[in-house]
Amino acid sequence: MDSIGHNIPSVHGLLPAEISRRILSLAAVAVLPAALTAVLALAAPAQASPAHPAQAGQPAQAGQAASAASAGQVSIVIDSMTPQTARPGSTVTVAGTVTNGTGQTKAGLAVQLWTSPARFATRDEMDGYLSQGTGASLQPTGNLFSPAGRLTPGATVKWHASFQVDTVGMTQFGVYPVSAQVEDSAGDVLGLDETLLPFWPGQQAAGLERPLNIAWVWPLVDQPHHQVCSALTSNDLTTSLAPGGRLSTLLGVGRAHPGADLTWVVDPALLNDVNTMTKPYQVASGSGCSPAPGQPASKAAKTWLDALRGISAGQPTVITPYANVDVSALVHSGLTADITSAYGSGYAVADSVLHGSFGPSIAVPAGGTADLSVLTNLATAQHIGAVVLDSNEMPPANPAVFEPDDAITSIRVPSGLTMTVLLADHVLTGVLAAGDTSSGVLPASTQFAVSQRFLAETAMIAAEAPDSERSIVVAPPEDWSPSAALASDLLSETTGTPWLAPTALGSLAGAPDSERGIARRPPPANQDSPGELSASYLSTVAEAGTVLGVYRDLLDPVSSSYIQGLELALTATESAAWRGPAAAQGLKLARKLSAFMIGEESQIHIIAAQQVAMGGSSGLIPVSIQNDSHHAVRVRLNATVVDLPGRTSQLSIGHFQSVITVQPQQAPLVRLPVSSAPNVPTAIQLTLTTADGKPLPLRLTSLTVKSTRYGRAILFLIGAAIGVLVLTSVFRGVRRRMRADPQVGPEDADPPGSVVTGTSSARHPTEAPDDLADARRWADDA
Repeated sequence: MDSIGHNIPSVHGLLPAEISRRILSLAAVAVLPAALTAVLALAAPAQASPAHPAQAGQPAQAGQAASAASAGQVSIVIDSMTPQTARPGSTVTVAGTVTNGTGQTKAGLAVQLWTSPARFATRDEMDGYLSQGTGASLQPTGNLFSPAGRLTPGATVKWHASFQVDTVGMTQFGVYPVSAQVEDSAGDVLGLDETLLPFWPGQQAAGLERPLNIAWVWPLVDQPHHQVCSALTSNDLTTSLAPGGRLSTLLGVGRAHPGADLTWVVDPALLNDVNTMTKPYQVASGSGCSPAPGQPASKAAKTWLDALRGISAGQPTVITPYANVDVSALVHSGLTADITSAYGSGYAVADSVLHGSFGPSIAVPAGGTADLSVLTNLATAQHIGAVVLDSNEMPPANPAVFEPDDAITSIRVPSGLTMTVLLADHVLTGVLAAGDTSSGVLPASTQFAVSQRFLAETAMIAAEAPDSERSIVVAPPEDWSPSAALASDLLSETTGTPWLAPTALGSLAGAPDSERGIARRPPPANQDSPGELSASYLSTVAEAGTVLGVYRDLLDPVSSSYIQGLELALTATESAAWRGPAAAQGLKLARKLSAFMIGEESQIHIIAAQQVAMGGSSGLIPVSIQNDSHHAVRVRLNATVVDLPGRTSQLSIGHFQSVITVQPQQAPLVRLPVSSAPNVPTAIQLTLTTADGKPLPLRLTSLTVKSTRYGRAILFLIGAAIGVLVLTSVFRGVRRRMRADPQVGPEDADPPGSVVTGTSSARHPTEAPDDLADARRWADDA
């Protein structure tokens, strides 16, 4: 059967001008917002202006509808279709609402369905119909629905209408257009909405050689909440983990659909944060480790983590680098060692929390973008053999010629290694992003639009080349937040749609080449990813890393768990979650980490007298090192003599034990040996560094040494006095001997112990009145 579109443009609002997106991997959408525009065009009402009524046999154009919507007109929305996939003999019922956005009461309104017996030939055609209202020759079908009564301003009324697919003439496997338009009593089109209807005639009639292999990337990634002191930056995870929250929904819905063969992509930083919440924990907003508000252990966190442990034990699980760091930005800034550290920490945390064994497998770069320099690092340094990229990263070399391609390809990086590349469909990523919600609840029309578009896109991929063996990779945004109903619908469609065969991501990575022969453009050699962390941002992070390096060298002994916590807090500041407007929050964490460590270092002080007086030219100067922190530190005390202007000081400092371990709340004493102190004041500067000489951010301490020389004079006087005393004693002894009577011999002497009476002729020398008088006088003169 001929296709609907004749002379339709290959370029439309969804596609860049130079590319015609005709195949799965070439989801030629310039940027994600463009894809979202197309999806929202399906989800939101498209209104037609009464001034431009539809031509016979053709519904009003989307451009007219957009201008009508901005003028506040009557709008129509499709929010359900049963069944969502038609089969031979099906009666399709379409339902929705009509809203009077004007200031006047409307009467005589009617809703008419339009469709076609001709299917879309390409995805380009289908997207052109949705985004521009072009390329479809439609005809009215089914019953006309007329709302009862009058529609007052602001009022909304429900409608429903049906048609038979056999009556329309749908027979071939593919996707067909369906439009609903509301008309007034004069036949003027007031508004329209469009949707897509897949038709499945059965396996044999469809001519599908085999179903499409479809692999889901199911992300469990969140903004890092870890900071210093094991406290969390906020308590936002409590809401996300609670029933109805984002993480709870993703885990619960994925767990309820084991047949979808999801590949779980898990950020170990999230595991670490959730594990912290399973015990009493703190939430801190200050810069230090002062007591923060305590929180009780979270039952929701324990339940969530236990469920994930069970899933990871039996289903494919890919571990991102810790905090899902911005690999592209780190490579471009030369911080490749940080990538290796993030992967190593991530595997260790995942092993510990999930009680498993994880290692290099598949890389899922943030945003699905990576240039050759990034791929080279992943292959050579991280030993990763497969990577998930957005399909726009490696489009076919010749997009003008249709070739049934596959989501699996490969590339040889400059290092010589070959990587398997799994191309996630860019359009489907945009479709899923349109179903994101922060509240957990989506309007019925948006939920229907997303799930129906998902069905239609996959059906078109299969119907484009039913005799080819092809695969498709579906990768929602990392922070995807669908409603539980939408997520469940999408996985139910994955498992229950006849043209889809769920498979794990790893199975695609290990599959033999089937349709990989199509020539593709390689990624650029070196190109920034959209929104990646800037060089200035990473310079701030690098400064925090330098501070951490000094602080790590300061601690003695090093507590591995304490240091690991600081290193993980630093890694968290490199997360891709801080791209774009979130950069301010990441910088705040980096500065907070630096402030904490500098604050810890400032708890170490040198205690010394400002001025030291010495009686002589040598002596010992006492200096204390006070450690007011809660960790033992190992420091080096450095003492430097400050020379006076124009002269070199004679003061010298001898050897002393300069490297000292200081226990918490202790202040050991160090004695500095100084010598050759002049009698003028001399300054000594005291500083502290780590044991290997890295300076600490402490204020400079100085002391002044002054030698009075009083001690030397006193010692000289005492020495002189002792010398005089010795000379006097010698002089007295000589004088006594010289004055002794030579006639008196030993026999005349009184025997020992005798008592002498009367007089004696012995002559006794006359004693000097004061033998020390001269010595004291000499000492005084000195």
